[in-house]
Amino acid sequence: MVSCENKGYIKGQKLNLKLKVGKLMEVNEDVNNDHPQFIDEEYRKRRDEIAEISQSHLIGNSVPQINYTQKEHQTWRYIYQKLKQNFDQVMSARYLRNLQKLEKDLGIQYGIPQLDDIDAYLQAETGFRIKATHGILSQREFLNALGHKVFCCTQYIRHHDKPEYSPEPDIIHEIIGHIPMLADPQIADLTQQIGLISCGIQENNLKKIGTLFWYTLEYGATLEKGLIKGYGAGIGSSIAELENFKNAQFEKLNPAIHATRNYISQDVQPVYMYSSDFEETKQQLLDYGNSLQKPFKAQYDSQSQSIKTDVNIVLEH
Repeated sequence: MVSCENKGYIKGQKLNLKLKVGKLMEVNEDVNNDHPQFIDEEYRKRRDEIAEISQSHLIGNSVPQINYTQKEHQTWRYIYQKLKQNFDQVMSARYLRNLQKLEKDLGIQYGIPQLDDIDAYLQAETGFRIKATHGILSQREFLNALGHKVFCCTQYIRHHDKPEYSPEPDIIHEIIGHIPMLADPQIADLTQQIGLISCGIQENNLKKIGTLFWYTLEYGATLEKGLIKGYGAGIGSSIAELENFKNAQFEKLNPAIHATRNYISQDVQPVYMYSSDFEETKQQLLDYGNSLQKPFKAQYDSQSQSIKTDVNIVLEH
């Protein structure tokens, strides 16, 4: 785990992420104890098998290939087509443009793509890399990785009997939700900046940054030709969210207010935050991040693919 704790004052310290991303958070199964994703033993065995393969992946190495079954590909195609029926009405032009490019270049509409292909695609488009992972990570692990231009991504797919809803992020959420925007240079930069802000920050402020990530890159919206359009991954990868968005309530994003507002994670969002444009979103988040007390400044070095700080730091494993 990369923790970025402040322990000294040696300038130029580099923070390297060529390691396994560890300690995982547990999904609260009590809320979804009747969902087949938790009670189907055959599915659980398959999910855990894929998760174990993913967890063995090291940054810098090829992402392990998964031999997806015909049923898994069918689940992907079913959800993909259901989602696309709502995209034009709900999603932003930038999301749609990047999704169309993914379809053209990788054919993601036909079946589950391999993360190694997604990794190569992202590196060519924006320099982001993929780290295959076991499941949900802590906020610090996930956000710190973004600061290194690394997106932690699951490889298992949701249960085929209830494909419209997954109680935990799966490869549908990761690729259909996040990847189109991570392939956009401006949004990739916004994503990384949120990650850099998270490095070294205290736990109470880390929660605030995680909340703002939720209200922007997970469920954010933007003005587009006078209409509010979604761009967040949680909207683009959820049939229920897409339907909900059409008649939703909206609030203008204000980090000082929304950073401390609790969000809902097991149901559709009661309200979506929007900005006038993506540049406004980025500037608001940067201004808010700079207002928070941090023990050091962090800057990404693209040549070494590591983070440089202006003080000495230690790594916790």
